[in-house]
Amino acid sequence: MIKQSVKLYAFFIFFSPTFLLAIPRYALQNSSSCILCHVNPSGGGLRNDYGILYGLDNLTAKVPQKFSSYSGIVLNHIQIGGDVRIQSVSKNKGDIPDGLAIFPMQANIQMKTNVKQLTILADLATLQSDFGVQFLYNLKDNYIRVGSSKPSFGLRLADHTVFTRGGNIKLVNGNHLEGMPFTPRLKNAPIAEIGRLQGNGHLTIGMTKGYLSNDSETFFGKAEHYGSLGIMNRMIGISYLKQIHSKNGLEMINLFGGLSSGKLSWMGEMTIAENLVLGRSLATYSELTYKMKSGLNISGRIDFFDENISFTQDAIRRTTIGLNYVPLPFLDIKFQIRSSELFSDVASKGVELLTQLHVWF
Repeated sequence: MIKQSVKLYAFFIFFSPTFLLAIPRYALQNSSSCILCHVNPSGGGLRNDYGILYGLDNLTAKVPQKFSSYSGIVLNHIQIGGDVRIQSVSKNKGDIPDGLAIFPMQANIQMKTNVKQLTILADLATLQSDFGVQFLYNLKDNYIRVGSSKPSFGLRLADHTVFTRGGNIKLVNGNHLEGMPFTPRLKNAPIAEIGRLQGNGHLTIGMTKGYLSNDSETFFGKAEHYGSLGIMNRMIGISYLKQIHSKNGLEMINLFGGLSSGKLSWMGEMTIAENLVLGRSLATYSELTYKMKSGLNISGRIDFFDENISFTQDAIRRTTIGLNYVPLPFLDIKFQIRSSELFSDVASKGVELLTQLHVWF
């Protein structure tokens, strides 16, 4: 019975595909917005020319000669790429394994072409049967993005199990909800967005329909700034999201930032949500990463969620230690060990061991 419940929990969290999100630590280390490496100004998905070169030169332990000239170009003006992720999770109660589950998590194909100032970007999520297409019109430092996509909010971390993203999607600790509503099951929705890049700043505002719920429209905005403080790079930003024409009227505000110097980086964010459950909810994330050598990083993370800040017994804090190894271009392997501390009488669910294999091109 215990093994069955653990496998069901893993199914809900890891079987649903998730779109590749930008890793904001790389943007912080380069003191630039995610648009530096990605075609989508909000980050994530297909990489541009610089993003491909950065992945080859800065992220991997070794670059074989045959990969050094890779560009993703298949025809004169068409670039193609893709992402495949496989996740495993094992839960332990004391020294006894409760279960092991391995599931495909993502299988996306991405394509883009340019027509003068117009960029057409398409993304097919095969596991989710979801197709998104964006039309980006670039005019100097401004752009307009319309089509079917997802709005930008917060750091958009690559790990959707962080409480500021989706958290514990299935109830495992007895609370009504354990994480913000950005679960991997959210599909693309009609979107209209305008943005501006001004120096080291990036400002975007837009609307989307039917994103978080079928009967709502969502207004969103985000402002971020990157810069340097001596030998240290820094970023700071704020996001806002509000549902309109809906019964619940979800409203969220997010503050995020980071510091990076040499091999050490720190990132964090805090999200406050009104009417997510009842009253005010809070989620925080803080992660410290050290680059041991090219292709190998270790990290420590603490994230926290309280579905209603008026009652402390429904809060949960999670501690994670992780190892990220990129032995070759287009191959990323992650290992994580994490435990949860509950602020109620509910017993802990033990230690979780997670691995993830990510292949892209």
